[in-house]
Amino acid sequence: MAKDYIIERLIKEFKGRESFSREELFDFYRQFEPDLKETTFRWRIYHLKGNKIITAIKRGLFTFSFKPIFKPEIGEVEKKISIKIEKQFNQLKYCIWSTKITHEFMLHIPGKVITILQVEKDAIEPVYSFLKEENILNIFIKPEDKEIERYIYEVENAIVLISLVSKSPIQKINKVATTTLEKLMVDLYCDKKLFAAFQGSELVHILNNAYNRYSIDFTKLFNYSKRRRKETELMAFFIDKTDIPNTIFND
Repeated sequence: MAKDYIIERLIKEFKGRESFSREELFDFYRQFEPDLKETTFRWRIYHLKGNKIITAIKRGLFTFSFKPIFKPEIGEVEKKISIKIEKQFNQLKYCIWSTKITHEFMLHIPGKVITILQVEKDAIEPVYSFLKEENILNIFIKPEDKEIERYIYEVENAIVLISLVSKSPIQKINKVATTTLEKLMVDLYCDKKLFAAFQGSELVHILNNAYNRYSIDFTKLFNYSKRRRKETELMAFFIDKTDIPNTIFND
């Protein structure tokens, strides 16, 4: 049977659904291939994902791939710092991004932006010393709450240097290691003092807009939140506060 016909039937079958399960997808294919084996079915999923027909929301749950992947803009400050770090510490794992990338999701945009630079824990001090020697100004290393409140949002082009959680979901854009949307959403929720301007109803607004505009891998998101010890708390926040369908968070 022609593949295009099956795909047309697939779209019709799950039209209007926020998501559908792996079991439902398997049952759908069994209509056309009664003796479908698990190994063959995995290939069906692989090709559907590769052709951007479906995307995984979390393990065992899919949606149609009508949403793009979030690719944040890389500013000049991030580019400059990234080049310096990769030249001096060529094996270092790092992530750099500006709070400006959140503006497209926000209702009330803050007056100032800060640059977040995350590096492996053991490299924080060497990186800080190196950037100071390179005349990179307004760097705050592992700032305490009072320092955040008093200084960071008062200076121009503040750079916050903090540790990078192991196995953080990052991506490379124009050779710069930066955040994914999954990581951004978790970090905004977890680092409440650092991202005070992004809390409350504003955070709900950000999360809802992120879900509506871009593809999100919730398995990746919750794996990262688990590493930050906030998985259960964050899931409850999604369910209680946001408009994201609860079916995504059900096992």
